[in-house]
Amino acid sequence: MKIGFEAKRIFHNASGLGNFGRNLLRALSTHLPNNEYHLYNPKEASIPFAEFLPNVKETQPSIGGALYRNLWRQRFISDRAKKDGVEIFHGLSQELPMGLAKRGIKSVVSVHDAIFIRYPHLYKSIDRKIYTRKLRAACKRADKIVAISEQTKSDLVEFFHIPAKEIQVIYQGVNPIYWKEFLDEEPQDVRERYGFPEKFALFVGTLEVRKGVDKILEAQLQTGIPVVYVGRPTTFWENLKNSEKYKSIQHLIYTPEIRLDEDLAKVYRIAELFIYPSIFEGFGIPVLEALISKTPVITSNISSLPEAAGPGSILVDPENQQEITAALQEVWDNDALKNEMIKTGYTFAQDFKDETIAKKWKLVYQSLIS
Repeated sequence: MKIGFEAKRIFHNASGLGNFGRNLLRALSTHLPNNEYHLYNPKEASIPFAEFLPNVKETQPSIGGALYRNLWRQRFISDRAKKDGVEIFHGLSQELPMGLAKRGIKSVVSVHDAIFIRYPHLYKSIDRKIYTRKLRAACKRADKIVAISEQTKSDLVEFFHIPAKEIQVIYQGVNPIYWKEFLDEEPQDVRERYGFPEKFALFVGTLEVRKGVDKILEAQLQTGIPVVYVGRPTTFWENLKNSEKYKSIQHLIYTPEIRLDEDLAKVYRIAELFIYPSIFEGFGIPVLEALISKTPVITSNISSLPEAAGPGSILVDPENQQEITAALQEVWDNDALKNEMIKTGYTFAQDFKDETIAKKWKLVYQSLIS
């Protein structure tokens, strides 16, 4: 099969949707090597990717300029995909270009979340309108809709009135580096290089109010447990962290700039636990990364997070400070509990291996051209 992908985020987003696209293409390229994968990128890549995979080809527009590149993404990719012999076009980030059906190209769209509808106050009005319009249009155009979680499927039914039977769920995978078996001493080098304490809890994600970082800081204030925060800072975070209230625990707050995936994989391995009290996620990849890294997980009991966390994690009400603080202290102090959580979590995570995910996508693609 020849399969096309709108790949802006693969080549330009370092996290989030970019990681989703890169992880999926690695899995497909490795486990379904007989296909051809065409990545349509509107401008020069800031994140190199396609050259590392032998059956993946990157295509850019021949004309520059922001306006043309935007039109190319929305309208002209269909013509290029037809010229390339693409049989199926996969919209990786909740949108599809126009004109695929007229050119005889089947399409599938991946839907990640509808947070911008569920929590509109977290987004600018214009952004909400654009995201909603693009997602609604993609779902109408697509021959197949695939949600990344049961929660996202429910949101599509609730907000867009799409029949549940028309939506399939395929979970995400993670970067293969998290499955890597490191030598015992390898992860320890990041502790020295980044100046981490002997024991610490870990948070990975954008440092914003939706992720519950304010609840983690409050739990630190009450327990004295050091936490490493890895993620993009926001004005909210900087104001909160540096406020008078948390002045006494500055020595317990670590905010390293970790740029290498392998370094982050090692940080997961040496953390005592992973804490992620987000109020809403389409899936929650950092939770899965922690489980694969054999790190106990504390996360929220709502949205898709129970799906990502599995039966071995501790689930808390993300709005209940007392519950979050108690869970942090309990896991921190109890080695027997940690060991049981690690064992159960790692077993659960086996269902998210690349080979399993690639097989599910193979069936989707085959169903479109059979």
